[in-house]
Amino acid sequence: MRHIILHGHIFKNAGTTFDWSLSRSFRDGFMDHRDNQAMIQQRAKHLAMVIASTPDLMALSSHHLCYPLPQPPKVKFHTAYLLRHPIERIQSVYAFERKQDADTPGAIAAKEKDFVAYVAWRMEEEVPRTIRDYQTSYIAGFHHRHVKSTEPADWLQRALHHLEFLDCVGVVDRYDESMVVFEHYLAPYFPDIDLAYVRQNVTQQSTVEEAIDTRVHKTLDKLGDLAAHVISRNSYDLALYRQANQKLDEAISRIDDFERRLVKFRKRCKRMNVGSVLERIGLR
Repeated sequence: MRHIILHGHIFKNAGTTFDWSLSRSFRDGFMDHRDNQAMIQQRAKHLAMVIASTPDLMALSSHHLCYPLPQPPKVKFHTAYLLRHPIERIQSVYAFERKQDADTPGAIAAKEKDFVAYVAWRMEEEVPRTIRDYQTSYIAGFHHRHVKSTEPADWLQRALHHLEFLDCVGVVDRYDESMVVFEHYLAPYFPDIDLAYVRQNVTQQSTVEEAIDTRVHKTLDKLGDLAAHVISRNSYDLALYRQANQKLDEAISRIDDFERRLVKFRKRCKRMNVGSVLERIGLR
């Protein structure tokens, strides 16, 4: 039986950091899949082809992971997602698109508009739903389609149903706890897995250590009169975020020595970050 980790890399959900750890653990056995059009158009058929043609593959990350997954013989997938508070995520999306060297509509709008004007633009129906229940649409399998936010009515039910059967569901503002849970679940299949990390692609370095409630309130304060509308356009993502936290709590409760594992994990991360700094300044 082949065991393969599939990471559904949701935009601005710490996926680059998670991919960094997967690449470090599996080296050539990790694939950062970038053939987006093939995955979007052929979906399960394309993923099955990738699996069949890459016999050493142990982990794959894709911004367009298909759902439902293919069912190749003698292959067991271990699917991982990281969910983020949708209101806090908005600030990160804007900061990233402002600095992004790209000519996408989002990157152009972020450079031309201030934060509130950008968010108001993103709330428009004809604009891609990057910050309108995007995480729910992704997990439900509709993220790449131009479906109105009111259709289909079962988006949230589909996403919650999918989440229910996954063992690796993490929360971005509880990243360390999430990685300890992931390691605990995956270790029987990948004994050498190590998800310690050095943060990658961080756009809000000065605020990453603030409590999630503080970051959310700051974003809502910036939005002013637009805040209520933004919350309503992310009601599914808020429900999904709450469910992800509950699922993470349940997973933690099943690990008897969780606190000891968390302390050890953070020590590994600290050593790795110190080593990264020394290497960057030429002392290693």
